[in-house]
Amino acid sequence: MGRERSTKTFSSLVPDHIFTPGLMERAMDPEHANTIPISEILGKLDLKPLRCEGPILYYTPLWDRKRRSTLIVNRLTNRWSDAAISNGNLIEWVVQYLRFRGEAHTELDALRWIANMSVCLPEPIADPIDRQRIELRHKKTIQYPGLLHYLEREGIALSLARRYMKEIHARNRQTGKDFIALGLPTVEGGFALRTAYLERSIGLPTISFIRGRVPKPNGIHLFKEGFDFLSVLSYLNRTDLDEDVIILNTWSCLSQVPAYIRQYGYQTAYSWLNNTDLGQQATNSISQFLQTEIGTCHQPMNKLYKLHDNVHSWYRHTLRSAA
Repeated sequence: MGRERSTKTFSSLVPDHIFTPGLMERAMDPEHANTIPISEILGKLDLKPLRCEGPILYYTPLWDRKRRSTLIVNRLTNRWSDAAISNGNLIEWVVQYLRFRGEAHTELDALRWIANMSVCLPEPIADPIDRQRIELRHKKTIQYPGLLHYLEREGIALSLARRYMKEIHARNRQTGKDFIALGLPTVEGGFALRTAYLERSIGLPTISFIRGRVPKPNGIHLFKEGFDFLSVLSYLNRTDLDEDVIILNTWSCLSQVPAYIRQYGYQTAYSWLNNTDLGQQATNSISQFLQTEIGTCHQPMNKLYKLHDNVHSWYRHTLRSAA
């Protein structure tokens, strides 16, 4: 190929005009806010009840998990109580929570927080494929000729693919047929599978998380597919990124993202999602979630590949243009 890529850096891909702040000044009517179930908000903070007695839920308080007091939520009245702190409605609980986090905690601050949290990835995007039909037979270093040809055609170096993927020999339990695919490990110990003809998974559909080269990095990247991630690395002529990486693998995994970003301290979240209706929906959901993360800015990268459906299609176009 006739172009020089070895001097490219990630920062060269980030023009100033696509920067989007991570906070938006928006609030909610107090009466409306207090109709949102407290248990729903607690669930979005990954807080699960210790036990349930009819409409009464018992939680460990977020503001001091070492203390022996209990946060009690009444789902009928939508009120909470904590003998060591106070009691009240949702707004009053959020005020306590923001105070605990050391943030501004007026009623208006609480209303803004609730407004943002109430739109935080409320439902996963549907994925119609039943992915429990695929059984792992064995895995190995990528060497199957069909996969080698596939990687070459897609512009992905074998050494780079081997760094992140495995050759997976799998069986479709429904049909009894065996097949060979590229497999990207997921956080639950399964694999996101890909060939030129199919996309499946072994195990429950889950994201893939890849640590960046820099410990405790300032940023995190969000990709839809493993090939999108490998395309960016290939374009930059790099084997890894300084920042952490989340790969959705399927749209249904979008709701898993907050747990890997919330309160980690990332300064910037770069999203590389598709220029399609589903991709825009997912990008908007990520943006809405990040409005609840103080100090984290959202930087969609879509304008870089705006003439293409996804990052990988854009990368293949750059290869053809340079040939």
